[in-house]
Amino acid sequence: MKKLLLSICLLGLLGPVSAQAEGKRFLDQWWPSSHWKNQDFKPYYQDGQQPHNTQWSKENWESGDWVALDAGGRDSIIRKFYATRIIKNQTVDDGVPYLDVDVNFYHLSGFDKGRVMATVDNVYRVTEKQPKMFYLRDGTTDKVIGYYTASGLVLE
Repeated sequence: MKKLLLSICLLGLLGPVSAQAEGKRFLDQWWPSSHWKNQDFKPYYQDGQQPHNTQWSKENWESGDWVALDAGGRDSIIRKFYATRIIKNQTVDDGVPYLDVDVNFYHLSGFDKGRVMATVDNVYRVTEKQPKMFYLRDGTTDKVIGYYTASGLVLE
């Protein structure tokens, strides 16, 4: 009986199989190196080796860069921060400005969080007026999470 079951199992394994995809190409079947010469490839970045996350490196970015690139005017980029849920609200309590940040603010890198705040300051010139700073507040919990001055962003 055991031999019969073993024979049936082996026949099942050797029997018809489902369709299979064609085999993969091997390295010896790859295009010759002459195929890649003199191709007119235009990379997205000037040197073609700079990754996207360093396009706006700390040394090359100014707070007016994003404002200048946005053709809609100074308030247009702020409206985009609202639309993408980076900023939720702007208020002034007892003469102190508060900027409520939304959920996508937390998804930004540390540099980009500071750049968003520098852009807000560039548009509204908050650090040029008293009290020369504004608080960042979580738009969901209403807790202060940091502040921005002319020296930069400080998160708690």
